[in-house]
Amino acid sequence: MAVRSISVTDTLETFRTQFNALAANDFGDIATLDPTLSATSVIGAVNELSSQVAASLGIFIEDASSTRQQIGAGQTIFMLGTSNEVEVTVSATDTMTVGLPNNVTISNNLTVTNNLTTTGTSTLGSIQISGNTITASDSSVISLSTDSLSTSGAITGGTGTFTSVVSSGVVSGTTITATGDISTSEQFVLTGAAKGIVFEGATADANELTLKALGPSADVTVSIPSLGANANLVTTGDTGTVTSTMILNGTIVNADIADSTIRAAKLNLSADTLVVDTLSANTITGTASVAQLVELNANNTANETVYITFADGATGNQGLETDTSLTYNPSTNILSTTASSAQYADLAEKYSSDKVYEPGTIVMFGGDAEVTIASERTRAVAGIVSTNPAYLMNSHMEGLTVDVALQGRVFCKVQGRINKGDMIVNGGTGGIGIADNNPQLGMVVGKALQDYNSPEVGTIEVVVGRL
Repeated sequence: MAVRSISVTDTLETFRTQFNALAANDFGDIATLDPTLSATSVIGAVNELSSQVAASLGIFIEDASSTRQQIGAGQTIFMLGTSNEVEVTVSATDTMTVGLPNNVTISNNLTVTNNLTTTGTSTLGSIQISGNTITASDSSVISLSTDSLSTSGAITGGTGTFTSVVSSGVVSGTTITATGDISTSEQFVLTGAAKGIVFEGATADANELTLKALGPSADVTVSIPSLGANANLVTTGDTGTVTSTMILNGTIVNADIADSTIRAAKLNLSADTLVVDTLSANTITGTASVAQLVELNANNTANETVYITFADGATGNQGLETDTSLTYNPSTNILSTTASSAQYADLAEKYSSDKVYEPGTIVMFGGDAEVTIASERTRAVAGIVSTNPAYLMNSHMEGLTVDVALQGRVFCKVQGRINKGDMIVNGGTGGIGIADNNPQLGMVVGKALQDYNSPEVGTIEVVVGRL
């Protein structure tokens, strides 16, 4: 093969002259070349040869940013792993394995758009996930400020803050704080003598309510009954929650009360009535509104003044009263009363009557009953209807009756001119008395104690039983 030398400073003409001087044998016989080569110059042949070599033996590598690099024959591709992130292993025969190490460390964020499934124990900071159990150390905090934590397994940790905790397994930890509901289908267990459930209230401040169990000596079950809206839970420190509406009538028995005793300080009966079968008390003070029975003691000889009591009404709940002018002395057996000098001092007797007649009316024997209103100058006169007899005979007589004055002084209806001492007889059909000093036997009802002179009907005192 001939050698030609061309310097850098030679002209194109020198290059042409030197190149044209080459013989065919300087490149070899063209017939020995691959018939697929079509190059007619050295440069073209080199380029075509390079293309053929690259097509059969070379490869290209390209990244996600479309940066591309060709690797030719004899070159080496280095697949370098990253410690605790990616491992690359070359093994026979012609095998390269790319994978993750047993412990993977990610220096920045890990984002999983779908499910993340682990078969062993996963550690995220101070939180470990093993199977269905999430475990956090005492110094760690599990915080889900906007989402809820829901699991069918156990929740175990130091401090957890959630808007909602729902678990069908065991929930345990040093402190679990929820701004929403805490729900579990299993038991909610607090361990430790000073542990409890803390309620912050509507406002986060220094005041909280703590619910805790102070070391029960046996298994104790506290059942909260079905409550209505806004119902209160009563405790031993509560002094005002139990109201009368919470206690059904007739539900409190002696067994419900310590020592079977209700102290008077616990009762407020200012507007109610206490009804008992038997009331036993050392001292009862105040005014009794109702007393059907009282205890009586015999007092036959004491030289003292006692007072007779009167009731305001004949039946029902009535008040009792006394009259200081009506007294009794058991020693002397003397009943003293102003009735011995009363305004009305007549002896009367009840008679059956055909009608009700006003006091002062003169009646006679006759009519449908024992007495009726007197007719004019009747000789069957019975007497005058008493206003208020001092002594009433036959007082228990039933039916329609009138009290007829038989002896003493009594008011009588009169009319006309009457002088004191005049004898009074019935003067008309209205049972009205008139003066008559020459009466027939049986007409006189009494003698006038007062003068009277008027055509109108009036009333004067008349002494009956005096002829």
